[in-house]
Amino acid sequence: VSAWVYPQNRWEGFGDYSVATNVLDYFINHIGPYSYAKLANMQAKTQWGGLENAGTIAYFENSVTGNKTVEPLIAHEIAHQWFGNSATEKSWNHVWLSEGFATYFCILYLESVYGDERRKEELAIDKKEIFDYYLKNPSPIVDLTIKDPMKVLSTNTYQKGGWVLNMLRHKLGDNTFWEGIRRYYETYRNSNALTDDFRHVMEKVSGQDLEAFFQQWLFTKGHPQLKWNWEYKKGKVIVQLEQIQKHHVFQFPLEIGLVKDGQTTVETIEMKERSQSFEIKTKDRPDSVVLDPNQWTLFRDMGTP
Repeated sequence: VSAWVYPQNRWEGFGDYSVATNVLDYFINHIGPYSYAKLANMQAKTQWGGLENAGTIAYFENSVTGNKTVEPLIAHEIAHQWFGNSATEKSWNHVWLSEGFATYFCILYLESVYGDERRKEELAIDKKEIFDYYLKNPSPIVDLTIKDPMKVLSTNTYQKGGWVLNMLRHKLGDNTFWEGIRRYYETYRNSNALTDDFRHVMEKVSGQDLEAFFQQWLFTKGHPQLKWNWEYKKGKVIVQLEQIQKHHVFQFPLEIGLVKDGQTTVETIEMKERSQSFEIKTKDRPDSVVLDPNQWTLFRDMGTP
């Protein structure tokens, strides 16, 4: 592992880029063997924030600051050494297998270092970008209508792709998720895959049919938009939820947090229809009710009337 920086940035650069060894260890231990003979991290005149050349990653000139602000970018680009460089999408329209993976595996690394709050913070930021992007570009993550390769790189393939992996992790549980990731990498290391190949591996490992999940989140445009309200009656919190997006009714689990005296109790409901009502038994009236307090489901909260 080496770092290559301009002479005038040498002290700051070696400090900033030294985190690469921690990132490399994390991915080797969690995903599988590194596929290349070396890892060089290089300050360069790239037009991109980072460019994940196999074994030699280029980072933009001003990535060297001396305060390690480049750590998330380094994690993203090193994740590409596994997903994008070694296990590579067979079709450019499936580039989320590179960019969505690198986006989420950066978050997984940051979570391992800084804790679950950091995961939630990163996903909240990405979620807002996904919603803003959708207003101007209503399209699915895997959009087979795109013919220009430059147009497949988008908030959909980066941030939304990462969010899909976050939801898949929650659906399968950590142990099964990581087992599936390792199996996928082992199967397609130094090879090519499509989204269905990834799905088949995760189905085999989990024993679950994931076709509806993948179809809904990757091949269908949009996301749930929820209007909701709640009331407390006779030992029950009654939550009314309505999906107000027009084109598709999503099916998904949703955690509901009941907050009382600063403590949050989480219950999970299954949203299967456009409009549903749920009753949650609780002895005391909660101070507030929050949807998805732990950032596990991609939806837009349209608020209460």
